[in-house]
Amino acid sequence: MSVEAYTQVTAKLEANRCLMCADPPCACDCPAGVDPRAFIRKIRFDNMDGAVRMLRSSNVLAGSCARICPSGALCGNKCTAKGLARPIDIRGLQRFVMDWEMKNGMIEPRSPSREGKDVAVIGAGPAGLGAAAELAIRGHRVTLFERDEAAGGMLRACIPSFRLPPEVVEFEIAFIKKLGVEIRFGQAIDDPKRLISEGSAAVFISTGLSKSREADFVGRELPGVYQALDLLRLAKQGVPPELGKRVVVIGGGDTALDAARVARKAGSQVLVLYRRTQLEMPAYPEEVDAAWDEGVEFYFRTVVHSFIGKGNVSGAKCVRVRWRERVRGMAEGYDVEGPEFTVACDSVVMALGQGLESDFHLRATPQGLLAVDTQSFATSEEGIFAGGDMVAGGGTAAFAVGHGKLAAIRMDEYLKR
Repeated sequence: MSVEAYTQVTAKLEANRCLMCADPPCACDCPAGVDPRAFIRKIRFDNMDGAVRMLRSSNVLAGSCARICPSGALCGNKCTAKGLARPIDIRGLQRFVMDWEMKNGMIEPRSPSREGKDVAVIGAGPAGLGAAAELAIRGHRVTLFERDEAAGGMLRACIPSFRLPPEVVEFEIAFIKKLGVEIRFGQAIDDPKRLISEGSAAVFISTGLSKSREADFVGRELPGVYQALDLLRLAKQGVPPELGKRVVVIGGGDTALDAARVARKAGSQVLVLYRRTQLEMPAYPEEVDAAWDEGVEFYFRTVVHSFIGKGNVSGAKCVRVRWRERVRGMAEGYDVEGPEFTVACDSVVMALGQGLESDFHLRATPQGLLAVDTQSFATSEEGIFAGGDMVAGGGTAAFAVGHGKLAAIRMDEYLKR
């Protein structure tokens, strides 16, 4: 059933399918800590207020995650009912609960005490919001610094509105403010140590991976060659560039799929070029299926090495490859199959991964992420902590929220010493 079709009656029917397992396997894979059995039970007994409170207590971005989380690869994949007929539509039921709250009015949180310490959070993406909310709940006075003029990070700036409507994010930001979190917009913090010197007892950094990784393609400077994040930001602002009739997207992650779907919905023919097979794509299968359904085409085992064009990009030069079996001690590689060929296009979108925009003068890992102690989330500077994608690499929004929450718990322990 489509999640848009749920009513109080049909949601209850779906909730009644839940087997209420004594040791629910669906709970083990939610990185934000949501217990599906618990909130589904609330739906069964028409306790919608309780369902909302239960979800929000686990994940302050439960409404956003209900739209974009790959539940089929996480909690839904573990559902016991999968062996009887089909898994319970956990994501659909979660979305139903959070939509119910938006329609019926916010269930405001209980006001926490303010007997803790002054704490700063840098970056209002999912990890920063998760940490800020948890720190506020634990009684600390939290100031969240965001360089943009709106909170939400990639949720707000890049994820297409057809996947995540802006009003859902706005509603959840309003809830976090109700917890007492102060958000200061247009505040780019380059030196977190300055916040310590100005009175913050601790700082949490969570600016994510917002810098596109470049590739040394010949012709990358041609007009019509875009970075996927730039395209998605412009599309979210309502001013997408003119891409032309035929668009080539290079990459196989969720960002590549979002860019491909945005271009397809704008009326372009879209071809995704990915260097490995469909089964090896880092994008979640349900996102790949959605792109297929919308008419996006794919070339697999295709490596691009240059772009051509006079005045504007007009093609991508490629080769077909077969990857060699990985052997310990040897670098992976591939063999070229057949001659070079050119894919004609009017524009190219590169989605080759993301990295840190800044390491804030803190110790980084060999992989280019911010280095932290895995237990405490502490960085190389006393009182400064970090979490989310900039520490763990890319992941789901629910993972980032959960990472931020766990970091906040460790920070609370530090602040109470």
